[in-house]
Amino acid sequence: MLFPKDRTIYSNLNTSFTAFDALLADLAFKRTTGHVNVTFPGYDGTLLLANGEICQAVESLGGEQSTGPAAAHRIVARAGDKNGSINVYTLPLEIVTVLQRVIDSRPLYKDLTSAFTSLDRLIAKLRTDGLTGYVEVAITEAPGAGIIFLSAGEPVECVFQTDGEVLTGTPALDGIVAAVTASGGSFNVYVEAGAPAVAGVPGGSAPAPAPRAQDKAARAELVAFWEEVLSKAEAVCDGLSKPGRFILAWKEVLVSRAPTYPFLDPFAADFRYSDGHISFEGTLPDDLSKALGDCLSDTVSKLAFLIKRADLETKVRASLDGVRETHAAVITRLSLVDDVQEWVA
Repeated sequence: MLFPKDRTIYSNLNTSFTAFDALLADLAFKRTTGHVNVTFPGYDGTLLLANGEICQAVESLGGEQSTGPAAAHRIVARAGDKNGSINVYTLPLEIVTVLQRVIDSRPLYKDLTSAFTSLDRLIAKLRTDGLTGYVEVAITEAPGAGIIFLSAGEPVECVFQTDGEVLTGTPALDGIVAAVTASGGSFNVYVEAGAPAVAGVPGGSAPAPAPRAQDKAARAELVAFWEEVLSKAEAVCDGLSKPGRFILAWKEVLVSRAPTYPFLDPFAADFRYSDGHISFEGTLPDDLSKALGDCLSDTVSKLAFLIKRADLETKVRASLDGVRETHAAVITRLSLVDDVQEWVA
């Protein structure tokens, strides 16, 4: 995680020559609010301080992140090793409070891209929902990464790192927006653990009542049916063009169809199809099959035009021969004949 910085108290202290316990004692005596960063090759540890007291810790090692008291103890112990680096920065108490709340955040949206979701729109939605958390931003075609911290939906601090330069505050937010606009970007959104339920947000909506056993079975059968249909269509389309063309066109169609079928909106992330598998947050809508059938038709038509294959629709249908027989039970039980007959004769 990128942490904001206000004023630098100590920069690049060598762990070989620094009594870390004495350093922490001095910061406690001075009631310092901010963070202490301990780094080694492949290792990063940060202690958050509020009025001199350690209030949270984050340790990153080998791509794995841990937090809490155990992480704090390991960071203090690691600071006794040789040839590491220590940096100490101040921060306003309100920013430390936000950081303390969001460090253990849970993912809300993953792998959103600027091709389908504008950063401005994303921030506007988070502001409307009043969420506390943060947005990780990776720049697509240029070096750079950023993080936007939110409190009750409002951006309260930002960090932008690019070409060895680190910006914070308003310049960081401006830099992130400009970089995403120029080069594209991807976004991950995290909200604080235990955040209030937010309608329409995967992972944040109120738990739905446990479905009855027969409903669970029907849901699994319906998902299995559409996984087979979409994966076969994807294989044909990518086989006649190149890998990834189907899923790109599919996502573009989902965006265009979102006003009619809001549950398919990639921004809402209720529905997801990837690598031949479907995931769906919440109760399956009654018109799911009609929605997927319409989107498949649009996707195949779009690709047929783009790759100049007038026979694409015929080839997709041919690949689906036998699917109706395999899934006859769920098609009949859920009265899906009208919704799927275009593709599954």
